[in-house]
Amino acid sequence: MEQVRLQEELRKTRQELLLLYEIGNLIRTTLLLDEVIYLILSAVTSHEGLAYNRAILFMVDESGTQLEGKMGIGPTHPEASPLVWKMIEQNKITLEGLLDVYHKSGKQIDIELNKIARQIRMPIEKSYGILAKTVIQSEPALVTGRDVNHELCDIRLQGLGITEFAVVPLHGKNHVVGVLMIDNVTTKKPITQEDVRRIMMLANHAGLALENAKTYNEVVVNSQQDSLTKLWNHGHFQKLLIESVNHAKALDKPLSLLVFDVDDFKTYNDTYGHQAGDKALEEISSIAKTVMRRMDDVARYGGEEFAAVLPGTTKQEAIKLAERLRDIIRAQTATSHAMHRKVTVSVGVASYPEDAEDKDKLIYCADGALYEAKRSGKDQVRAYKKPAARFP
Repeated sequence: MEQVRLQEELRKTRQELLLLYEIGNLIRTTLLLDEVIYLILSAVTSHEGLAYNRAILFMVDESGTQLEGKMGIGPTHPEASPLVWKMIEQNKITLEGLLDVYHKSGKQIDIELNKIARQIRMPIEKSYGILAKTVIQSEPALVTGRDVNHELCDIRLQGLGITEFAVVPLHGKNHVVGVLMIDNVTTKKPITQEDVRRIMMLANHAGLALENAKTYNEVVVNSQQDSLTKLWNHGHFQKLLIESVNHAKALDKPLSLLVFDVDDFKTYNDTYGHQAGDKALEEISSIAKTVMRRMDDVARYGGEEFAAVLPGTTKQEAIKLAERLRDIIRAQTATSHAMHRKVTVSVGVASYPEDAEDKDKLIYCADGALYEAKRSGKDQVRAYKKPAARFP
């Protein structure tokens, strides 16, 4: 009997190691950060993988002081069934096909849980619960019973119906880069210390993959940024706008584009010098990033001209945002120590599908509206208007 038991344990161990080997290879097939995160989470939650009900991944931010929710896979309540599970089961997809599921879904995986996960941001301090302590102590933890809500700390996590969970650190080469939180919200199957051990074996692969992807992502982002303002550069703006128009078409949603230009910038440059001109552009870029919403993309279009892509935004909503941008730039540059004097901007607004149905036409319309704002006296917001029809 003892020999049979040992043989069964050996079989399970081999099977487990083979699975973890396959998962480790899988998460090294891409260097894109969002894809690596998705593969880690789906390997943990899919029936082809470790088959836990739900997982959320958090990463340490650039400052090393905050923990940010990045992505989750699973239901927001016990009765729901995750989108990923349904797609995998219906199509009999193996681990190798997980990325296809992600791309076919338009990278829209378990939207409700992801919305919650991406709102979470907490200081890495022991008083902020087990997620923060896992980063600090670099040790896994299993939390059950009365300790659950106390250790979760965040009210959004507390609303997910978690009765017990495991959290493990994700180690890079020299430090913890994130944490993985796992629970069985649907099956209520207990999570054991043996489960934590299995997850830690995966976490060792996952942490290095995340660190490599993060480094790659930083290189890619730097190549897409304007060196002075740290906004997206012209080339990446063009790519973003194409993607945004296509996304708006697919979802039948509006999209707006702002093009704004610093008024009389040549005079400012000639009067105060090019270094002062660069400082002015940096100041305006900083203000624009603050005014725009998290979902918006701001770019340096060229010289003293900027652009902002506003997904899901109607023309009237875009006009209000443009007016707010113009007003704040006028007010803040008047009092900023970085500026020699107040500067103003003129803004042109155009929208999909009202004004144009492709990228180039949308830019043409926004540029035309900007020209009208300049012609009308500058420090203005103008929306594109289609020319009146001519009759013979």
